[in-house]
Amino acid sequence: MIELVMPSSSLCRRAACAAGALSGAIFVAGVAGAQQGPQPPPPPAQYQPAPGYGQPPPPGYGQPPPGYYPPPQQPYYYSQQPPAAVVPVAPPEPETHAPKYSLWTGARLSYVGFGFSFYENENGQPETTGNYLGNGVAPQIDVGARISYRYIPYLFWEHGFMGQGHRFDGSQARSSTDFYGIGFRYVSGDVDSVAFLTDLSIGKRVVSVSNGTQTYSMSGIEFFRLGLGAEIRVATLFALTPLFSISSGALNDSEGDVAFTCAPNCADGVQGPTYKNGQVIQSARAYVVLSLGLGIHFDVFGK
Repeated sequence: MIELVMPSSSLCRRAACAAGALSGAIFVAGVAGAQQGPQPPPPPAQYQPAPGYGQPPPPGYGQPPPGYYPPPQQPYYYSQQPPAAVVPVAPPEPETHAPKYSLWTGARLSYVGFGFSFYENENGQPETTGNYLGNGVAPQIDVGARISYRYIPYLFWEHGFMGQGHRFDGSQARSSTDFYGIGFRYVSGDVDSVAFLTDLSIGKRVVSVSNGTQTYSMSGIEFFRLGLGAEIRVATLFALTPLFSISSGALNDSEGDVAFTCAPNCADGVQGPTYKNGQVIQSARAYVVLSLGLGIHFDVFGK
């Protein structure tokens, strides 16, 4: 049987008083806090640097300790493909262009005139070029090769149909000239359209006069012939070449004989050539030849 013990009345009264006092204190604190308003937060704590911050490291800082050896590292190989070779691409050639290589051939027609004199006659007077021949026209044939667009070595032969000289006025005498040898051309500028042309040649010059059965000629080396002009590209394998040239030389050899038709009424009394029938022309003088012509030339097998 359980017996219940009830607390005394005095103990109950003390506990009730303590609870009432605690409730009153809490109420008073709440009312006071409401009257004062919200309180600011406490100030943040200031950062304090660690001891030794900002000072240089002590000697030996960061160095490996004595006796330490780092482990060996394995080499790393990069897998890289070699760059592809760059092949230069030449620009396309124009539709009309000069071939780089070709068989160069063609012809030229020029108007030709001689000047000065060929030699001194027995009277000690200059035998002028006009005494033997006048001006005329001269076709020329060329055969050579075009090399690297601009360089043209070639062989040539020119035959001139000349006018009658003063020593043969009123006769059936005919005068002519032949010039053959080697030449070299250089083409500068735009070889595919209009280019500047320089022509240099050397060869043997022959001046001939024939009257009936009589034939006389003088010959010698023509020292040089310099020509300046243009190469006008009309088509890939065809060009026009206007050219002005000047040349000079001396005639040293003679062959045959011919009588002057003005004899015996020639003003100076000379009846024929001073040097003839294979005689060497001892008093040879330098003559000059001027020519102006137009050539047509083909680049055979060129492309």
